[in-house]
Formats: sequence, structure tokens, C-alpha cells
Amino acid sequence: MLNIVTNYQILQEFKRSQYFKVNLGLIPTVEKNGTRKFNDNDQFAFSYNNAYNTTIYGQGNIGNIKLYTDHYITDPIFVVYTMDFEEFIFDFDRIMLRDKGIDKYLGFIIKTVEEQYDARVEANELKKKEEKPLGNAENIFANPGNVNYEDLKEYLKNKNKDRYS
Repeated sequence: MLNIVTNYQILQEFKRSQYFKVNLGLIPTVEKNGTRKFNDNDQFAFSYNNAYNTTIYGQGNIGNIKLYTDHYITDPIFVVYTMDFEEFIFDFDRIMLRDKGIDKYLGFIIKTVEEQYDARVEANELKKKEEKPLGNAENIFANPGNVNYEDLKEYLKNKNKDRYS
């Protein structure tokens, strides 16, 4: 599931897709306990509002891609969000749109997002592996006031290895 947020003019180009279906989404605010609060039934719109302090309006969807308009976006860009709120910013390419059509352009965007998302996930996994500190079992006896979880794990691993050897 992807979400695309852009300005009104670019959204009109996306609406030209033969697969576009109008879906105006949910109302942005609801009345709760006598006051108006943001509607949290549309999780993406609610998260976007909390992150950027602006309201987006659902316009429709193309397959499992939801399209929203943000009236404060004035540049010719659109932003693609994954379900875990990963953000991918694209400049709108009118030349590719004219040459290939909106459906192939969207296919190109989806492919690019998938490749970049996989690269980010791989980079984060490598970063986590690099950051993993190794424990020092000797710290338990040498400096008991400065023992961390990794030191304790290393001590228990060594103790169990000695016990079963």
C-alpha cells in the first residue's frame, strides 16, 4: 500500500489514469466530547497531520495507491509514502508523462520506490550489525558498577560454554 501526496495540479495528471477511482476518503475532523478533533480512522492522513501540521484531502486511488492533495505543496513535486511512513520525494517529470503515459509513469515510480526502499532496509540492517557492541565478560569482576547488558550476555555465554564442555 502506497500513499501519494501532491498539489492539486499534479493530482489532476494522476487522475487521467484509466484505473483511477474517486474516493474522497474520510472527513478530516470529527466531533468528540463536544470538541473537534482530527479523525484518526484514516491512519495515514492522521500521521501526516501530526508530522507536518497540515491537513491532506483524499482524492481517490489507483489500485492500492491512495492519492491525497496537500494545498501547501506549491512545487512540482509529489511524495510517495510507504505504510511505515518512509518518504520518497520525486520531481514531477512532464516529459516522461507525455512520452510514456500516466500508467507507465506510475509503474516507473513504484519500481523506483521499491528499489530505494530495499536499499534503505539493507543499509539499516548493515548499520545495526556494525553498531552491535560486543560484551566483555571480565567487566563483571573488574568493574561491576559499569556492567551493561552485552557484558552480562557474554559472561553467561562463557559460563554455559564452560559448564557443558
